[in-house]
Amino acid sequence: MPQQPSSRQIAILKALSSMLEEPAAGRITTAALAKRMNQSEAALYRHYSGKEAMFQALIALTRAQILEDLHDIATTEKLATTRLRKQVHALLFFVERHPGTARLLTGSALVGEAPSLLHQVNDVLDAIAGALEQSTRLAGRASPETDDSRSLLTDMLMNWVQGRWLRFVQSGWQDKPTDKFADRLKLLGL
Repeated sequence: MPQQPSSRQIAILKALSSMLEEPAAGRITTAALAKRMNQSEAALYRHYSGKEAMFQALIALTRAQILEDLHDIATTEKLATTRLRKQVHALLFFVERHPGTARLLTGSALVGEAPSLLHQVNDVLDAIAGALEQSTRLAGRASPETDDSRSLLTDMLMNWVQGRWLRFVQSGWQDKPTDKFADRLKLLGL
């Protein structure tokens, strides 16, 4: 089981996340992060080995929070189609509440960073797809399969969710992912 981050590490991740929430934010540097926190870069390096480690921790935290939300819905909602709808809504609403995560999950914050970070984000997206796939199967909507054994519905929902996240980033947080949610899900057959 991974070690829980210290309060100082959490403060660093919150500062990093708040920098990601700035609509026109460019590439984040450790110098800018240290300045935001009124600390030296050396103080950051006491808690993380580098910027890559900070991003890894933030991605891991985002993954844990999203999967916990999806699991909570899965255990409390017995109607499979309603469960799927609520899980999709949770994915959209999560980035509305935490806009910086939209930049992480779409990869826009990771341009020019270590390729391993994009692999980590892809692992998060695969885990999310796995959770949606379970609900898709329970709803009896899981065929035919795509190349990676996910149903076409799961694949389509993931593409739509990621598109809504991307639009949120590109609009500078103006085009909310959950806008017209019910109408859009009807078009998707849910």
